[in-house]
Amino acid sequence: MTNLKKTLKSERVKVGKETVIENYNNYLENRKKSQKDVDVDKLKEELKEIKKYSIENLDELKRKTIKNLKEQNIQVFEAKDAKEARKIALKLIPKGKKVVKSKSNVVNEICLERELLKRNEFTETDCGDFIIQITEEKECHPVSPAIHIPLEKITETIKEKFKAKLPNDPAKITHWIRDYIKKKIFEADIGITGANVLSADGGIFILENEGNISLVSRLPKKHIIITSIDKIVPRTEDAVKICKAAAIWGSGVPLPTYINVISSLSRTADVQKNLIWGMYGPEEVSVILIDNGRSEMIKEGFTELLECINCGACLFPCPIYRNILDKYGFHYFGGRGVGMTVFQQGLKEGFKNGLYYCTTCELCKQNCPMDIDIPKVIKELRKRAVKNNLETETNSKMMDNIRTSGNPFGEDVKEGEIPDKLYCC
Repeated sequence: MTNLKKTLKSERVKVGKETVIENYNNYLENRKKSQKDVDVDKLKEELKEIKKYSIENLDELKRKTIKNLKEQNIQVFEAKDAKEARKIALKLIPKGKKVVKSKSNVVNEICLERELLKRNEFTETDCGDFIIQITEEKECHPVSPAIHIPLEKITETIKEKFKAKLPNDPAKITHWIRDYIKKKIFEADIGITGANVLSADGGIFILENEGNISLVSRLPKKHIIITSIDKIVPRTEDAVKICKAAAIWGSGVPLPTYINVISSLSRTADVQKNLIWGMYGPEEVSVILIDNGRSEMIKEGFTELLECINCGACLFPCPIYRNILDKYGFHYFGGRGVGMTVFQQGLKEGFKNGLYYCTTCELCKQNCPMDIDIPKVIKELRKRAVKNNLETETNSKMMDNIRTSGNPFGEDVKEGEIPDKLYCC
């Protein structure tokens, strides 16, 4: 039995699949409402122009971003890959210090949590990420990481690990998590966040609905922002448009509850007009700007992978994702996640994590605010895989059938009859 068949039969995937499908209907309804007063086609065109220009001029925009942030007393570090990013982060985080983190796909990408758990008290502050942490599950969606975990498992875990007995009530569960995490944030020495967008004119944009990021980025003495070079856009106005799109296609709301914009270390000049840095906010802010395969994507002509705003709208309708969840992709999910895996982990890892799962149905493209053509990307990567002798047994058999019989079935197919084996290319 293949790993894919085992995955499809697992109870975890069965329960998660049902939960995702149920939530998908709610998401679609909310997204429809949030687009009611929006010229969707115009917004999509503007988004595509912003991202296209940003990627084409990335080197120049990156230099401007770093210059403007440093002028405002924000430390900036560049990391070529995940290993270097972890090394920089661990140098900024002394052993034994209490660390709190908000949701960040880039932080997950560099596997920093694994290292911090060995040497620091570490708490996820996003409600979904906290559920993932305590249940020891794997996240399966960039916006709603715990969407696949049933209420019963959450309450059982809280009872077992924290001795708190809760009903299977979303509100009661959420309120308990809120009260627990708030204490951890107030005790923390260091806060870690990602960033949804960086503007070259010196803005760091972080979206949230829960309110935890506002606390994580302001209360601890040190704030570390870990993000990637593809998040850079030219201007503040461009960043706001991406924030709006991320809310609509990510959560089905017209705007995020909060848009945190950080442009400098906290400061005051209220005493004799002397500028003093580090007032009520953190005394130190650092940005770790990660490449990790992204420059290679640009060089190789796979820029569409970097146009993504990480809203996750492509995942819900995907027939493969809906059936196997986080087994389709690696740090990022779905067809785009496979593409990212190829450039960050290598072609073999991309092959192992779903390069041949995609049906090329284009539902992802139809639901994407950027119209990213993931099926086209997958087809190009499959060509590379074949050249490197990475091909599924089924695909190899189908091609042999075409060569010998002129059809993928390897037999004469009569009208009205179904072949013994069906193939999909």
